[in-house]
Amino acid sequence: MKHSNILIRSTALTLLVALSLPTYAWTRALTFENGAIGSKAQSGSGQDFDDAAGGSYFTNEQVLSGSKAAKLTVTGGATAFGEWGGIINYPSLLRKGDEVWFSVNTYFPSGFNYDSTGGGGHLKFLRVHAQTSGGGNSGYNDWYMNPEASTVPHKFIYEGQQQWFEFGAPSDEVQRGKWETYEMYIKLDNVPVDQGGTAIVRVWKNGNLLREITGAKTLNSSSDTSDRAHIFTYWNGAAPKTQHMYVDDIVVTSDTPSNRDANGNPMVGGEASGGQSDSSSRPAAPQLNVE
Repeated sequence: MKHSNILIRSTALTLLVALSLPTYAWTRALTFENGAIGSKAQSGSGQDFDDAAGGSYFTNEQVLSGSKAAKLTVTGGATAFGEWGGIINYPSLLRKGDEVWFSVNTYFPSGFNYDSTGGGGHLKFLRVHAQTSGGGNSGYNDWYMNPEASTVPHKFIYEGQQQWFEFGAPSDEVQRGKWETYEMYIKLDNVPVDQGGTAIVRVWKNGNLLREITGAKTLNSSSDTSDRAHIFTYWNGAAPKTQHMYVDDIVVTSDTPSNRDANGNPMVGGEASGGQSDSSSRPAAPQLNVE
C-alpha cells in the first residue's frame, strides 16, 4: 500500500509539473540563403522548406533581401503536390490556446495565372494544418485566392467547420511584378470567439488588416494540435500552365511579434526576417526544482 501511495503521488506530481510548464515560443525564418543557386530549396538547413518542395529552387532572379530567394515552379495540368510550394514543420506542437503567425513575401511575375478552375475554383495559398491527438488529419486552416478579377479576391475556411469567410477589396488581389507581403494569424481553439471561445483569425496584405474572423473555429476538438504550415502545395483543378513565382523571408512563429498593425494587433510585418541568421529558435527550459 505504501508503494502504491508513493506511485500515485509521483504520478500526480509529474502531471502537475507537465500542466504547469509553459509552452516555449519558437520561430522558423526561411531566408533561403544557405543553398546553391539552382538546387532544390529543401536542403534541411532550417532556412528553407522541409518537405513537398520538389519544384522549389534557390534563386537570385528575384530577391527581396539578402542574396537569394526561392523560385516556386508548377507544371501545367498538374495538381502538383510534392512539387508546388513547400511545407514548414514546427519545432514543437501547438495546442489549444496557442497562437501562430505565418508571413510570406511573394513576387508573381507578369503573365502568372493563379486561377483555379476545379476543386472549388480557388487556389490554396497559406495553410495551417491541424491533427488529432493520434496524429491523423483534422483539417487545414486555409487562405485561398479566388480567380483573378473576382469581386472578393480572398477567402478563408477551416476544413473541420466548412464555413467560408471572404475578405479583401478588388485592389487586394495579386499585383504582378512586385514584392507583396501576406500574413495570417491564428489563435487555436475548437470554439470561435463568436461562441464564447478564443478561436480567431486575422489576415493582412502589405501590413493592412483585411479581416478579423471571429466566427471560425481553428481546431476540431480541444485535444487537437497543429504541427506544420504549408505554402500552396496543391493546385485545385490543376495548374493552367507551366509557370513560376518567387517567395522570400517566410516567417512562421508562435512568439508574439513586436510589430503592431494600425489596430494594435501583433504582426510579423513585411521583411521582418530579412537578414536573420538563425533559422529557428527556442528558449531554454528553466531549471525546475521540486522539493
